[in-house]
Amino acid sequence: MALKSNKGNSIRLAYSPWVISISLLVAVAFNLLPWAVDYLWLRPDFLLLVLLYWVIYQPARVGMGAAWALGLLVDLTDGSILGQHALAYTITVFALLLFQRRMYNFPPWQQAIYILVLLLIEQSVSVVIATFVGDSFHALRYFSAILTGTLCWVSLWHLLHKLRTPESKKSQ
Repeated sequence: MALKSNKGNSIRLAYSPWVISISLLVAVAFNLLPWAVDYLWLRPDFLLLVLLYWVIYQPARVGMGAAWALGLLVDLTDGSILGQHALAYTITVFALLLFQRRMYNFPPWQQAIYILVLLLIEQSVSVVIATFVGDSFHALRYFSAILTGTLCWVSLWHLLHKLRTPESKKSQ
């Protein structure tokens, strides 16, 4: 009796850890770029977008622990409440991991719909935490970054797909 092989795409672990680390560091740098105060509310969360990309394609290497650590880093660099972004990033990555296998097989324009929902989850958690500590709530200011982040997803997806360097090709 012969065993049949699994059908469908499997998740490859051929990405270099250097590409993952450098892309996350560049995303942190993009989050730290000085923006004009009038346009700061339009800035997408580049770090979260890159984190979501790697959670989709490398869930064994980048997961909820990385989301927590990077969220704490954002809290420290933003001067926001310690743990606000860490909790929001972790909940967002947990929600992504629930349907990660499905997103892996989608083209980037279909993934953008899921990314919109994930960014909405992250912003909602951040708004709830900020509201509990007494910050004023301005819906347009909080939720406009969701649209700009969703619009950035397809181009970011293509950029990260071109920058990846499989380890299997390096060793040959």
